[in-house]
Amino acid sequence: MSDPQPTPAPVQRFPLTPPPPVRPLAIAAGTVVVAVVLLVLWRSAELPLVVGVLGALLLLLGVALALAALVLTARLRAEVLLEADGVTVVRRGRRRSLAWGAVDSVTMEHPRLTLVASEPSQSLVVVNPRPATDRRFASLATTLADRLDRERGYRDLG
Repeated sequence: MSDPQPTPAPVQRFPLTPPPPVRPLAIAAGTVVVAVVLLVLWRSAELPLVVGVLGALLLLLGVALALAALVLTARLRAEVLLEADGVTVVRRGRRRSLAWGAVDSVTMEHPRLTLVASEPSQSLVVVNPRPATDRRFASLATTLADRLDRERGYRDLG
């Protein structure tokens, strides 16, 4: 009879998503509404060309603001995977991994959690896209500390 193999630790997932960009989208929507009103008034009331140009500029500004808010929000999304052999950060379709044994230290300066590796180019940075009081990020930091302690053989003396 063979010895039972230890079951690997399950992968723990920590999706880090920024809050929805409500304020910039509301400002963009308001700007577009004002722009459309100006353009309609310019066309129907035969107002000076300046009103039409102002409406067109406001329309472009509103659309650009909405696109910028959506793109920046999408770029801040990340997922941290705590696996049996190391930690993986998935951001914008790219995966970067670091083995537990390669982690020299961990630093945390809001909003940045840095896993410093023995090889500096291998270090991982996790950015918290939410306020400092975010529970999910605090849970990630606590779980990460527990996994590193376990990996190094540390145990609670209390």
